[in-house]
Amino acid sequence: MIITVTLNPAIDQTLVLPHFVAGDTNRVKSARFDSGGKGINVSKVIHALGGHPLTTGFAPGTLGRYIEHSLAEAGITCDFLHTRGQTRTNITIVDEARSIQTLISSPGPETDYRHFERLTERIRRHITVGDWVVLAGSVPPGLPPTVYRDLILMAQRRGAKAILDADGAVLADSIEAHPYMIKVNRHEMERLVGHPLSDETSALKAADSVHQSGISAVVVTRGREGAVAVDNEGGWSAIAPRIHSVSTVGAGDAFLGALVTTMSSGGSLYDGLRLGCAAGTATCLTPGTELCSQRQIDELLPKVKVHNLSEAKL
Repeated sequence: MIITVTLNPAIDQTLVLPHFVAGDTNRVKSARFDSGGKGINVSKVIHALGGHPLTTGFAPGTLGRYIEHSLAEAGITCDFLHTRGQTRTNITIVDEARSIQTLISSPGPETDYRHFERLTERIRRHITVGDWVVLAGSVPPGLPPTVYRDLILMAQRRGAKAILDADGAVLADSIEAHPYMIKVNRHEMERLVGHPLSDETSALKAADSVHQSGISAVVVTRGREGAVAVDNEGGWSAIAPRIHSVSTVGAGDAFLGALVTTMSSGGSLYDGLRLGCAAGTATCLTPGTELCSQRQIDELLPKVKVHNLSEAKL
């Protein structure tokens, strides 16, 4: 089973404007609302690919219950912990005239550490040997950056593989627990290693340095350039097909959902990178915060190229 954990869920609101003018009244052409947060998005893609994830985390306030109900209606199994406060709202403004997206992201409600302890026990009861536990997204105010590290260690004690998608201090602290795999984008890896990653070779070397610290698989997404990865078999490069991107929101989450779906079913990192690139690219073809469909992924999959790189590049 794949269990996804979202500690800081969100309502993702997308506003499409013909032309955005700061400081003036702007008329919205269209709008949509989606339940969001990285782990939740990962679950949606796993479900779209025919998987049956368990989605858990915090569900603050009435909007948290809305997220829970919308996922349940879509057929996704949930076990959220209801907490006080209100789930945050992220707003994406799409300026059609200039093809520019502006994201306004809220921090989320203050969360008491006692809620984290209760959630940890709830997750622990679900985990069995061989499960995959995806820990993705930001940590809400009030919780220390060590919470993902604690969940990784708990998952390992239960015989599960922990997958991490985080940033900043949370990522730096959590990798000390040696999760089975991390998935980060180029900017997140740059912040982790402390220097720019301007090309494939530098990204690959950074991934290898983290892999050598004791993490079985390290994946770095590079936007339209695809992704690089390092595991015990060596280095990999995934090249995404060229498209006209409509929105990049959620592309990394779609990539991770497809990657974990493949590998949890016994597929290789090679296979996971192919499906992940197809899912991430497909999501870029959808407006706002809408994620990809199975049909879109199937159409793009033959166009994704994955290469095993020689150890000389590492």
